[in-house]
Amino acid sequence: MKLTDIDPPGRSFSRWLTEEEIGRVLASDRHWRLAEDGSVVAGKLRKIRITDSLEDLGRAALVNRWTARAAAPGSDGSGPTHIMWGVFNARSDTEIAAEIAAGNAAGTAARG
Repeated sequence: MKLTDIDPPGRSFSRWLTEEEIGRVLASDRHWRLAEDGSVVAGKLRKIRITDSLEDLGRAALVNRWTARAAAPGSDGSGPTHIMWGVFNARSDTEIAAEIAAGNAAGTAARG
C-alpha cells in the first residue's frame, strides 16, 4: 500500500471549507497519509485506518463537533469553518478512528 502526504488546502479559514477540505486540514495537522484507495491512514510502521476518505473525515468532524461553521441569524450555517483543535488533538488516532467507525455504523443502521 503506497501512502502519500496530505497537504492542507490553499483556502483560508476565513472562508467556508468543504467537508473534503476540513478532512485535509485535520489529516495534514496529524501527519496522516492518504492510501492508494483514498483512505486516510495514521502511522508509518503500524498503520491505523482512520476513515475511508478525506470527505468522511470532514463529515465526522462536523458531526462530532471537532469543527464548527459559524451561523449568522437566518443563514444556512455555511459561514467560516473553525477547527476545535483542543477537542480534536486531545484524542488519540485510535479514538478518532473508533468514533468515526461508530458514527458510520449508526448512519448505516439509520439508512437501513
